[in-house]
Amino acid sequence: MKSVIDNLNLIEEGIKSLCESKNIDFNSIELIGASKFRDIETLKCLAKDGRVTVFGENKVQEFNSKYDESLTWDIIGQLQSNKVKYVVGKVRYISSLDRESLAEEIERQCIKHGCKQKCLIEVNSGDEDCKGGLSVDEVEGFIESLKKYPSIEVCGIMAVAPRGVGEVELKKCFTKVKEIFDKISRERSEFEVLSMGMSEDYLIAIECGANQVRLGRVLFGDRP
Repeated sequence: MKSVIDNLNLIEEGIKSLCESKNIDFNSIELIGASKFRDIETLKCLAKDGRVTVFGENKVQEFNSKYDESLTWDIIGQLQSNKVKYVVGKVRYISSLDRESLAEEIERQCIKHGCKQKCLIEVNSGDEDCKGGLSVDEVEGFIESLKKYPSIEVCGIMAVAPRGVGEVELKKCFTKVKEIFDKISRERSEFEVLSMGMSEDYLIAIECGANQVRLGRVLFGDRP
């Protein structure tokens, strides 16, 4: 656990330095622990530290195996419609809403359980065929289509960045997501979350306007 805290200290130092140089409010940045393959005891200890208190899971099966209601969870991976019933009402955000069939099932499960569900729209910022998520140009129309699902609260965007591209191209991808985020947030007060950046690129994402980053390897170390 000491190594995780040491990693977190280094992460915070780097973010604080960036925020000071770019005039960004450090306190506006939320760190999400991307907790795939991480044991529940490590997550509980990290939550007690108080700086990382939300954990993002990619797979519903793993989420179910270690779900603890004392912790706060997000689903950050692609979500199949037949798995929605296992997460609605248990997670803070479903961060990968990208198609109407998924919205329909979220709405159905919310009605069944008498709850609402906060969601982020997943954006494929590099328009890669092998990844889920909407293109930037599709976001506004998709959000408009979600008006028929009153149980879904759309709270922002979760962007997936292309792998293996240089910093210049990465900044272009993040910047175009930030532009559509700004446009929508001016019209919708509840549209507050811009989740961009993971272990390899979280500082670039913050520089480009992210207020939430998802940290796995850089925080927890190599996966077991």
